[in-house]
Amino acid sequence: MIRGNELGLVLDDRVVLDGVTFAIERGESVALVGPNGSGKTSILRCLLGLVPFGGSATIGGHDVVREPIAARRLVGYVPQKAAFGDASAHEALAFVARLRGVDPACGRALLAEVGLAAHAAERVRTFSGGMQQRLALAVALLGDPPVLLLDEPSASLDAEGQERLHRIVARLREDGRTLVMASHRREEVESLTDRMLHVDRGRIVHGDAAGQTRGRIVALGTRGGGR
Repeated sequence: MIRGNELGLVLDDRVVLDGVTFAIERGESVALVGPNGSGKTSILRCLLGLVPFGGSATIGGHDVVREPIAARRLVGYVPQKAAFGDASAHEALAFVARLRGVDPACGRALLAEVGLAAHAAERVRTFSGGMQQRLALAVALLGDPPVLLLDEPSASLDAEGQERLHRIVARLREDGRTLVMASHRREEVESLTDRMLHVDRGRIVHGDAAGQTRGRIVALGTRGGGR
């Protein structure tokens, strides 16, 4: 379902990704783990076609550079920090729904699913970081995309928000969605993914089944700095 072949990325004269190659099967849930600055977010950005990269990447057989619209239609994306301008929660969902050709009425059900139904008319700029993250998840779910890319999805969430996120992601796994999650949270990785790709200094250094390397997730997630 997702393939990256020799992905290379250089930003500000710094090598961010250095020959990253991987394959993710349809219905598989995969975690990207590693220290800050290792390249996890950059891998997701390459899959979304948001940065100029070397090598190739495909989603559902569509090249993300040569067929960006076809590839992106298959993907819902939850960034680390979403931007919604001055829109209300309902307006933000309705705008994205129109872009995707989805009935805007679907937004109300998604707001309820992420726990924001009571805040539909409120301006997103007044939301806490956790509320904005919940809204980003609702936006990503519009149109029931078969692939979800999640970049530290629970980083801003409180305990209740994390629990709700985990329930939603668990349901998506059961429904056969293909999930790629960059995360530092050990319990999140072990409970919500099938295997891990360990990223360090712009390379995938090894992969493991999600429950096999409890200590290694912590060790790889402690160094600081960068993309």
